[in-house]
Amino acid sequence: MDTLCFHDGNITDLIESRTLDVRYDINHNLQMHSSLIRRLSQERELEGHLGCVNAVAWNSKGSLLISGSDDTRINIWSYSSRELLHSIETGHSANIFCTKFVPETSDELVVSGAGDAEVRLFNLSRLKGRGPEENAISPSGVFQCHSKRVKKLAVEVGNPNVVWSASEDGTLRQHDFREGASCPPGGSSRQECRNVLLDLRCGAKKSLADPPKQSLALKSCDISSTRPHLLLVGGSDAFARLYDRRMLPPLSSCRKKLSPPPCVNYFCPMHLSDHGRSSLHLTHVTFSPNGEEVLLSYSGEHVYLMDVNHAGGSAMQYTSADASKVMSFAPIVNGVELQSSASSGFPSGSLKSNVAATLDKCRKLVQIAEKSLKEGTNYFHGIEACNEVLDGHGRLIGPMLMHECLCIRAALLLKRKWKNDAHMAIRDCHRARRIDSSSFRALYLLSEALSQVSSMIFIVIGYLAIYDWQHDAKMTY
Repeated sequence: MDTLCFHDGNITDLIESRTLDVRYDINHNLQMHSSLIRRLSQERELEGHLGCVNAVAWNSKGSLLISGSDDTRINIWSYSSRELLHSIETGHSANIFCTKFVPETSDELVVSGAGDAEVRLFNLSRLKGRGPEENAISPSGVFQCHSKRVKKLAVEVGNPNVVWSASEDGTLRQHDFREGASCPPGGSSRQECRNVLLDLRCGAKKSLADPPKQSLALKSCDISSTRPHLLLVGGSDAFARLYDRRMLPPLSSCRKKLSPPPCVNYFCPMHLSDHGRSSLHLTHVTFSPNGEEVLLSYSGEHVYLMDVNHAGGSAMQYTSADASKVMSFAPIVNGVELQSSASSGFPSGSLKSNVAATLDKCRKLVQIAEKSLKEGTNYFHGIEACNEVLDGHGRLIGPMLMHECLCIRAALLLKRKWKNDAHMAIRDCHRARRIDSSSFRALYLLSEALSQVSSMIFIVIGYLAIYDWQHDAKMTY
């Protein structure tokens, strides 16, 4: 942003922030600093597959990379040499969607899941002494108990005996290698595998308040590396579900549909929690390395990072009892909002001069954003300037400058009109009204944002009406 430094600050800013707040995690900010992110570039292109690559995963040391592809092959790559070590003909009859190294096996066991509804286990020790072209190897295990595509596999750190598979048939299964290495195909008369950990064939929800009805086609799953009893799944609706494996019923077969077990928490962005759009679904869910956050990726939507442990201002974490609260805000009585307002206090002593310099820098960034808004050009540039102020120095800037910056960012979002920009503008307007409940600018921008949201709803309704009319006309014809 011009010459005003990165939004997450330089080394001096980070040390100063740690001085002001002992809870400030300087190590995390150094590891994920924007200056490092901007230096990322492509180093090497690895060629070895004949189709789309759908899955990649590292081993625990980061020395090997495994990839799975539409060509039904698994490739093992060396990070140090950037060379293809093995290319395995898996025997899958459809696209491979997921691959994993099995932990604590000296990187000798790998597992794959594919569109043929099978999970296959391979022992790489059988390939020792062979070149990358000598790839004929029979699987050590074949699990055929799913009836639809297997989209994701999960492993537990330190556990070499168990792999979990999430499938579009609505079940998450637990495969224990100690109990057998094969099973009959799903749907056959001999299929009685008691390995269903989660039966969500009646688990999909259109909104948080709705009871589960349709089958939840599972797209992704993950197990926390720090608390392996926590299991996260996502599928064909908007809600990621967090389960405690210690609280789940015993493993069962799929002969009888079961009611979905209660989950610990639902995770979903507020504006998607009551959306009802049939095409909206999760494509990937995962825990952060420390297990404190979850990442949700949606089809045709944004990526969201949320806190596992507590719902703060930016974390949308729900239980079923929260349905009535997802769109509620603190009441305003006699012009005063009934919650704590932003603090205007500043640290004293020798840090005052540093605070003054920070405030001056933030004012310049706000001026840059205001200029972008007035000129009507490069809204993204202005939004980034506001982000630097609010995300990088939000604890220091004081309520008046924060109010101004929130209103400017809301106005820029409404001008940019990317997907969900109106919803984010509504969020900024409510934050501004917490500072000044009688702010005309915040109220005006809030009305503009709500108008944009309602217009989008009417457009969708219009498209649906046209579709229904065309469908009825075809049926009549």
